[in-house]
Amino acid sequence: MKQVELVNGHLRFPALLTGDGEPVILLHGFPDTHENWAVQMKLLADAGYTCVAPALRGYAPSCQPGSGDYSLHAAVDDLLVFANQLGGRVHLIGHDWGAAVGYLACARYPESFCTFSALAIPPLKRLPKALLKVPEQIKLSGYMQFFQLPVAPEAWLKRDGLSGVDTLWHRWSPDWDPGLYLDNARHTLGEPGVLAGALGWYRHLIRLWRKEQREVQEWLALDVRVPTQVLMGENDGCMSPKLLDHCLNNDDFPAGLYVERLEAAGHFLHLERPETVAELLIAHLKRGECLV
Repeated sequence: MKQVELVNGHLRFPALLTGDGEPVILLHGFPDTHENWAVQMKLLADAGYTCVAPALRGYAPSCQPGSGDYSLHAAVDDLLVFANQLGGRVHLIGHDWGAAVGYLACARYPESFCTFSALAIPPLKRLPKALLKVPEQIKLSGYMQFFQLPVAPEAWLKRDGLSGVDTLWHRWSPDWDPGLYLDNARHTLGEPGVLAGALGWYRHLIRLWRKEQREVQEWLALDVRVPTQVLMGENDGCMSPKLLDHCLNNDDFPAGLYVERLEAAGHFLHLERPETVAELLIAHLKRGECLV
Protein backbone atom coordinates (compact mmCIF):
# COMPACT_ATOMS: atom_id res chain seq x y z
CA MET A 1 0.00 0.00 0.00
CA LYS A 2 1.53 3.30 -1.12
CA GLN A 3 0.86 6.85 0.03
CA VAL A 4 0.50 9.09 -3.03
CA GLU A 5 -1.07 12.43 -4.00
CA LEU A 6 -3.64 13.31 -6.63
CA VAL A 7 -3.71 16.90 -7.85
CA ASN A 8 -6.45 19.26 -9.02
CA GLY A 9 -5.06 22.72 -9.61
CA HIS A 10 -3.42 23.92 -6.41
CA LEU A 11 -5.15 21.27 -4.31
CA ARG A 12 -3.22 18.15 -3.38
CA PHE A 13 -5.23 15.14 -2.22
CA PRO A 14 -3.46 12.46 -0.17
CA ALA A 15 -4.41 8.99 -1.38
CA LEU A 16 -3.72 5.28 -0.93
CA LEU A 17 -2.65 3.24 -3.95
CA THR A 18 -2.29 -0.50 -4.44
CA GLY A 19 -2.73 -3.23 -7.05
CA ASP A 20 -2.21 -3.73 -10.76
CA GLY A 21 -5.05 -3.82 -13.28
CA GLU A 22 -8.13 -1.81 -14.21
CA PRO A 23 -8.37 1.37 -12.12
CA VAL A 24 -10.86 1.67 -9.27
CA ILE A 25 -11.44 4.94 -7.39
CA LEU A 26 -12.86 4.61 -3.87
CA LEU A 27 -14.44 7.68 -2.25
CA HIS A 28 -15.12 7.85 1.49
CA GLY A 29 -17.82 9.74 3.37
CA PHE A 30 -18.43 11.53 6.69
CA PRO A 31 -17.17 11.29 9.37
CA ASP A 32 -14.52 9.05 7.86
CA THR A 33 -11.13 8.98 6.18
CA HIS A 34 -9.71 7.60 2.95
CA GLU A 35 -7.33 5.45 5.00
CA ASN A 36 -10.21 3.22 6.07
CA TRP A 37 -10.50 1.85 2.53
CA ALA A 38 -7.24 -0.10 3.02
CA VAL A 39 -8.86 -3.50 3.73
CA GLN A 40 -11.22 -3.28 0.76
CA MET A 41 -8.37 -2.11 -1.46
CA LYS A 42 -6.28 -5.14 -0.53
CA LEU A 43 -9.15 -7.51 -1.36
CA LEU A 44 -9.85 -5.79 -4.68
CA ALA A 45 -6.15 -5.67 -5.57
CA ASP A 46 -5.91 -9.41 -4.94
CA ALA A 47 -8.71 -9.78 -7.50
CA GLY A 48 -6.68 -7.92 -10.14
CA TYR A 49 -7.52 -4.23 -9.80
CA THR A 50 -5.55 -1.04 -9.22
CA CYS A 51 -7.18 0.80 -6.33
CA VAL A 52 -6.86 4.49 -5.50
CA ALA A 53 -8.57 6.01 -2.46
CA PRO A 54 -8.17 9.80 -2.25
CA ALA A 55 -9.17 12.11 0.57
CA LEU A 56 -12.29 14.07 -0.22
CA ARG A 57 -12.00 17.81 -0.70
CA GLY A 58 -11.25 19.38 2.67
CA TYR A 59 -10.23 16.18 4.45
CA ALA A 60 -6.56 17.19 4.61
CA PRO A 61 -4.92 20.61 4.97
CA SER A 62 -3.46 20.33 1.46
CA CYS A 63 -6.87 19.95 -0.24
CA GLN A 64 -8.79 22.74 1.49
CA PRO A 65 -9.77 25.36 -1.12
CA GLY A 66 -9.16 28.97 -0.22
CA SER A 67 -12.54 29.76 -1.75
CA GLY A 68 -14.26 27.46 0.74
CA ASP A 69 -16.03 25.67 -2.11
CA TYR A 70 -17.26 22.35 -0.72
CA SER A 71 -20.09 21.97 -3.21
CA LEU A 72 -20.97 18.67 -4.85
CA HIS A 73 -20.23 20.37 -8.16
CA ALA A 74 -16.63 20.92 -7.08
CA ALA A 75 -16.37 17.37 -5.74
CA VAL A 76 -17.50 15.97 -9.11
CA ASP A 77 -14.84 18.09 -10.78
CA ASP A 78 -12.21 16.61 -8.44
CA LEU A 79 -13.37 13.11 -9.33
CA LEU A 80 -13.21 13.74 -13.09
CA VAL A 81 -9.68 15.08 -12.75
CA PHE A 82 -8.70 11.96 -10.81
CA ALA A 83 -10.29 9.72 -13.47
CA ASN A 84 -8.36 11.50 -16.21
CA GLN A 85 -5.12 11.08 -14.29
CA LEU A 86 -5.83 7.34 -14.17
CA GLY A 87 -6.46 6.97 -17.88
CA GLY A 88 -9.88 8.50 -18.52
CA ARG A 89 -12.21 5.60 -17.60
CA VAL A 90 -12.42 4.06 -14.17
CA HIS A 91 -14.56 1.93 -11.91
CA LEU A 92 -16.04 3.94 -9.05
CA ILE A 93 -16.99 2.91 -5.51
CA GLY A 94 -18.42 5.49 -3.13
CA HIS A 95 -19.63 5.39 0.46
CA ASP A 96 -21.87 8.07 2.02
CA TRP A 97 -20.81 11.42 0.49
CA GLY A 98 -18.60 9.46 -1.90
CA ALA A 99 -21.72 7.68 -3.16
CA ALA A 100 -23.58 10.97 -3.60
CA VAL A 101 -20.71 12.32 -5.69
CA GLY A 102 -20.74 9.09 -7.67
CA TYR A 103 -24.43 9.25 -8.57
CA LEU A 104 -24.02 12.79 -9.87
CA ALA A 105 -20.78 12.14 -11.75
CA CYS A 106 -22.11 8.98 -13.40
CA ALA A 107 -25.33 10.73 -14.42
CA ARG A 108 -23.52 13.72 -15.95
CA TYR A 109 -20.36 12.04 -17.28
CA PRO A 110 -21.16 8.35 -17.89
CA GLU A 111 -18.38 8.01 -20.44
CA SER A 112 -15.81 8.33 -17.64
CA PHE A 113 -16.99 5.33 -15.62
CA CYS A 114 -17.06 1.59 -16.28
CA THR A 115 -19.11 0.65 -13.21
CA PHE A 116 -20.43 2.41 -10.12
CA SER A 117 -21.04 0.97 -6.65
CA ALA A 118 -22.94 3.09 -4.11
CA LEU A 119 -22.62 2.07 -0.46
CA ALA A 120 -25.16 3.17 2.17
CA ILE A 121 -26.91 5.73 -0.07
CA PRO A 122 -29.98 4.87 -2.17
CA PRO A 123 -30.43 6.33 -5.68
CA LEU A 124 -30.70 10.10 -5.45
CA LYS A 125 -33.12 10.81 -8.30
CA ARG A 126 -36.23 9.71 -6.38
CA LEU A 127 -34.88 10.33 -2.87
CA PRO A 128 -36.66 13.66 -2.18
CA LYS A 129 -40.10 12.10 -2.70
CA ALA A 130 -39.04 8.93 -0.88
CA LEU A 131 -38.30 10.98 2.24
CA LEU A 132 -42.01 11.82 2.46
CA LYS A 133 -42.87 8.11 2.50
CA VAL A 134 -40.30 7.11 5.14
CA PRO A 135 -40.99 9.42 8.13
CA GLU A 136 -38.26 7.82 10.24
CA GLN A 137 -35.67 9.25 7.85
CA ILE A 138 -36.62 12.80 8.86
CA LYS A 139 -35.45 12.00 12.40
CA LEU A 140 -32.35 10.15 11.18
CA SER A 141 -31.41 13.15 9.01
CA GLY A 142 -31.80 15.65 11.84
CA TYR A 143 -28.04 16.00 12.11
CA MET A 144 -27.98 17.55 8.63
CA GLN A 145 -30.19 20.42 9.77
CA PHE A 146 -28.08 20.78 12.92
CA PHE A 147 -24.95 21.06 10.80
CA GLN A 148 -26.36 24.20 9.11
CA LEU A 149 -25.93 26.13 12.34
CA PRO A 150 -22.79 28.18 12.95
CA VAL A 151 -20.34 27.20 15.70
CA ALA A 152 -22.57 24.72 17.55
CA PRO A 153 -21.89 21.68 15.32
CA GLU A 154 -18.13 22.17 15.58
CA ALA A 155 -18.40 22.48 19.35
CA TRP A 156 -20.53 19.34 19.65
CA LEU A 157 -18.25 17.25 17.43
CA LYS A 158 -15.06 18.47 19.12
CA ARG A 159 -16.13 18.07 22.74
CA ASP A 160 -14.15 15.65 24.88
CA GLY A 161 -11.68 14.80 22.11
CA LEU A 162 -14.15 14.44 19.21
CA SER A 163 -16.66 12.40 21.16
CA GLY A 164 -19.35 13.68 18.80
CA VAL A 165 -17.70 11.70 16.01
CA ASP A 166 -17.78 8.61 18.23
CA THR A 167 -21.50 9.16 18.81
CA LEU A 168 -22.28 9.28 15.10
CA TRP A 169 -20.29 6.13 14.32
CA HIS A 170 -22.01 4.15 17.07
CA ARG A 171 -25.45 5.50 16.19
CA TRP A 172 -25.06 4.78 12.48
CA SER A 173 -23.55 1.31 12.91
CA PRO A 174 -25.01 -0.04 16.14
CA ASP A 175 -23.87 -3.29 17.76
CA TRP A 176 -20.41 -3.01 16.19
CA ASP A 177 -17.06 -1.95 17.62
CA PRO A 178 -15.22 0.15 14.99
CA GLY A 179 -11.90 0.04 16.85
CA LEU A 180 -9.03 1.27 14.68
CA TYR A 181 -11.38 2.52 11.98
CA LEU A 182 -12.83 5.10 14.35
CA ASP A 183 -9.35 6.01 15.57
CA ASN A 184 -8.32 6.68 11.96
CA ALA A 185 -11.37 8.85 11.35
CA ARG A 186 -10.82 10.86 14.52
CA HIS A 187 -7.19 11.43 13.58
CA THR A 188 -8.15 12.79 10.16
CA LEU A 189 -10.99 14.97 11.48
CA GLY A 190 -8.65 16.35 14.14
CA GLU A 191 -6.25 17.78 11.55
CA PRO A 192 -6.26 21.56 11.01
CA GLY A 193 -9.30 22.76 9.08
CA VAL A 194 -10.71 19.31 8.35
CA LEU A 195 -13.77 19.47 10.57
CA ALA A 196 -14.79 22.83 9.10
CA GLY A 197 -14.25 21.44 5.60
CA ALA A 198 -16.29 18.31 6.34
CA LEU A 199 -19.18 20.41 7.64
CA GLY A 200 -18.82 22.65 4.59
CA TRP A 201 -20.16 19.80 2.45
CA TYR A 202 -23.46 19.97 4.36
CA ARG A 203 -23.62 23.75 4.45
CA HIS A 204 -23.28 24.00 0.68
CA LEU A 205 -26.39 21.87 0.12
CA ILE A 206 -28.74 24.78 0.85
CA ARG A 207 -26.95 27.33 -1.35
CA LEU A 208 -29.50 26.93 -4.13
CA TRP A 209 -28.83 30.43 -5.46
CA ARG A 210 -25.44 29.34 -6.82
CA LYS A 211 -25.26 28.42 -10.50
CA GLU A 212 -23.26 25.30 -9.68
CA GLN A 213 -25.92 24.12 -7.24
CA ARG A 214 -28.63 24.61 -9.87
CA GLU A 215 -26.59 22.49 -12.28
CA VAL A 216 -26.32 19.74 -9.67
CA GLN A 217 -30.13 19.76 -9.38
CA GLU A 218 -30.32 19.25 -13.15
CA TRP A 219 -27.91 16.32 -12.94
CA LEU A 220 -30.16 14.68 -10.35
CA ALA A 221 -32.91 14.41 -12.95
CA LEU A 222 -30.70 12.47 -15.40
CA ASP A 223 -30.66 8.71 -15.84
CA VAL A 224 -27.46 6.95 -14.72
CA ARG A 225 -26.10 5.23 -17.83
CA VAL A 226 -23.43 3.28 -15.97
CA PRO A 227 -23.89 -0.25 -14.55
CA THR A 228 -24.81 0.58 -10.95
CA GLN A 229 -24.73 -1.43 -7.75
CA VAL A 230 -26.39 -0.30 -4.50
CA LEU A 231 -25.41 -1.90 -1.19
CA MET A 232 -27.14 -1.01 2.08
CA GLY A 233 -26.99 -2.46 5.58
CA GLU A 234 -30.25 -3.52 7.18
CA ASN A 235 -29.15 -1.90 10.47
CA ASP A 236 -28.13 1.47 9.00
CA GLY A 237 -28.83 4.19 11.55
CA CYS A 238 -28.09 7.02 9.13
CA MET A 239 -30.01 6.10 5.96
CA SER A 240 -33.06 3.92 6.45
CA PRO A 241 -32.95 0.83 4.19
CA LYS A 242 -36.72 1.38 3.79
CA LEU A 243 -35.81 4.18 1.38
CA LEU A 244 -34.86 1.55 -1.17
CA ASP A 245 -38.53 0.57 -1.48
CA HIS A 246 -39.26 4.01 -2.91
CA CYS A 247 -35.99 4.99 -4.64
CA LEU A 248 -35.42 2.02 -6.94
CA ASN A 249 -36.56 2.19 -10.53
CA ASN A 250 -34.78 0.17 -13.21
CA ASP A 251 -35.77 2.72 -15.86
CA ASP A 252 -33.45 5.24 -14.16
CA PHE A 253 -30.48 2.89 -14.78
CA PRO A 254 -30.53 1.79 -18.45
CA ALA A 255 -27.14 0.07 -18.09
CA GLY A 256 -28.35 -2.11 -15.20
CA LEU A 257 -29.16 -1.79 -11.49
CA TYR A 258 -28.07 -4.37 -8.92
CA VAL A 259 -29.19 -4.07 -5.30
CA GLU A 260 -28.14 -5.96 -2.17
CA ARG A 261 -29.34 -5.50 1.42
CA LEU A 262 -26.85 -6.84 3.96
CA GLU A 263 -28.04 -8.31 7.23
CA ALA A 264 -26.08 -7.61 10.40
CA ALA A 265 -24.55 -4.48 8.89
CA GLY A 266 -25.03 -0.76 9.50
CA HIS A 267 -23.93 2.41 7.74
CA PHE A 268 -20.26 1.40 7.60
CA LEU A 269 -21.11 -1.93 5.99
CA HIS A 270 -17.83 -2.20 4.04
CA LEU A 271 -15.91 -2.06 7.33
CA GLU A 272 -18.29 -4.27 9.28
CA ARG A 273 -18.49 -7.06 6.70
CA PRO A 274 -15.40 -6.56 4.50
CA GLU A 275 -15.22 -9.99 2.85
CA THR A 276 -18.92 -10.09 1.95
CA VAL A 277 -18.87 -6.55 0.57
CA ALA A 278 -15.66 -7.22 -1.37
CA GLU A 279 -17.23 -10.28 -3.03
CA LEU A 280 -20.21 -8.19 -4.11
CA LEU A 281 -18.00 -5.36 -5.34
CA ILE A 282 -15.77 -7.68 -7.36
CA ALA A 283 -18.79 -9.33 -8.97
CA HIS A 284 -19.99 -5.91 -10.05
CA LEU A 285 -16.59 -4.77 -11.29
CA LYS A 286 -16.60 -7.77 -13.60
CA ARG A 287 -19.83 -6.55 -15.19
CA GLY A 288 -17.95 -3.65 -16.78
CA GLU A 289 -14.60 -3.49 -18.49
CA CYS A 290 -12.34 -0.46 -18.65
CA LEU A 291 -10.10 -0.06 -21.66
CA VAL A 292 -6.98 1.76 -20.51
